[in-house]
Amino acid sequence: MDIQDKITSRDTDVPKTHMRHVRPLRGRFTHERVDQMLKEIYTTDEYDNMKKSGVDKRMMFGTNPHYQALVIGEELQDDKGNILVPKMPPSLAIAALILPRLNEVFSLEGAKDPSNQMKFTPGSNSLHGKLLHKYDEIVLGYASPTCSAHCRYCYRLDLFNKDTGKVSVRPEELRNYILKYNKTIEENKGIDPESGERRYPIRELLLSGGDIMVLPNRTLYRFAKAAGQAGVNILRFGTKEIAFRPERFDLAMADTFRLIHDEFPHMHMNIVSHFTHPDEFLIRDKDNNYIPNENGPGYKWMDISKAAVENMLSLSFMTIENQTPVILKVNDDEASLRILHEECRRMGIRPKYIFQGRDIEGHKAFSMPIEEAWHLHNSVMKGLSDTARSRFAMSTEWGKMEIVSVIDPITEQTTDFDILPMALQIALKELVGDGLVIFKSHRSPHEARTQGDLIIAKRNPDALWISGYEDRILYDSRKADHQKYSGLVSTLIQQFGGDMFDHIRKHKDKNQTIHKITNVA
Repeated sequence: MDIQDKITSRDTDVPKTHMRHVRPLRGRFTHERVDQMLKEIYTTDEYDNMKKSGVDKRMMFGTNPHYQALVIGEELQDDKGNILVPKMPPSLAIAALILPRLNEVFSLEGAKDPSNQMKFTPGSNSLHGKLLHKYDEIVLGYASPTCSAHCRYCYRLDLFNKDTGKVSVRPEELRNYILKYNKTIEENKGIDPESGERRYPIRELLLSGGDIMVLPNRTLYRFAKAAGQAGVNILRFGTKEIAFRPERFDLAMADTFRLIHDEFPHMHMNIVSHFTHPDEFLIRDKDNNYIPNENGPGYKWMDISKAAVENMLSLSFMTIENQTPVILKVNDDEASLRILHEECRRMGIRPKYIFQGRDIEGHKAFSMPIEEAWHLHNSVMKGLSDTARSRFAMSTEWGKMEIVSVIDPITEQTTDFDILPMALQIALKELVGDGLVIFKSHRSPHEARTQGDLIIAKRNPDALWISGYEDRILYDSRKADHQKYSGLVSTLIQQFGGDMFDHIRKHKDKNQTIHKITNVA
């Protein structure tokens, strides 16, 4: 195959999905229809304050009829009179997800390019800003610059605002990049010829954006065919459309995927869905309670949402996994997250990650403190089987860090603490007196040098991101081996100087624990 050949879709074979009745509405507050809609939702003072504060400059407003019906509690029908969204009470959770908030601009602290993603895009060639190659085994392609609605907490804010140089990629560019990269790795026996580091072949392609599923089926076909020609094992689709517009996931889309499977029968397909709250798919009664199924466990799904999941899972080569961040006023309660996990799993969707909200500009309006979010997630996981559980993680510049434990502070009731030498009591109180947070490198960039290793930091109840712990890290796997404990040593020296270590050395033969700490120091 000539990898320069343009990928063409089989126009006569790829079925169309007609979506006129769920057309998105996007724009700044100056957009006439946006202005008209928001005036009906907010008071005059509230809306005027948001205009003056530049809330729409931070992020434009975006919605569509399906999601808007959930916000305002109105029935939505398609052009044939079929009920897509039944009349229900307005959803405050859905409203908080897409409607602008004045406090978004109270603090614009945060990164224009969260997790420094542009660091992992090809440097100066024609692919700059078009793809993300952070983990060796997978490439992410920015296949679409838009979504049908806008999550206010979206970490692709820079893509919509065109702040950092991220742009859409063509299917042929992704295919050619994967083929060339894998050929180079194979010819060099798994070694990067420039850095000399171990490298792994690309085995997965993730199509994201924006949202890949806003594109027509013909374009989906072209991207999927490019993946098949590149020889990847798994093609993933990152999408919130299954929540925003489940109508999109119809039989025509399923038939499009069947066409691809016929051509590339050994390539698995995976939808990475973004269900954030049960209100996105469950039916509620007039008292705002979910309606239990009459003939079995679980709750009643909206017909169109249930059909979307079933249409995709009817394909033997397709799986769905769900991930979402914890967002203030959206899903920051135990009941919502538990039902989200239970109902997704019952329908065949595997929960994957619950994320800490990324440190975008304005993230303080949306992010729960990490330690509070960990306790929330840990409580939700209790009583769930392993197949219904998710990982609580941060997607940082250094990879996906799982927050595995938040350790309680030392108290006056700590067993046997007072039998230790006074100098050691003082040292331990300084190091772990306020408790610890343990991060595990779940996925590590490129050669995966830090994967499986830890970051151990003193607690900070106000921390919203890893940056909130940088001045209190005791063990840091991101550093070279001989520097990983430098935070621990530095903390002890800064607090106590040489006097404490002299005291500890005098007693080191009396206690093996002290002996070990002395060696570390």
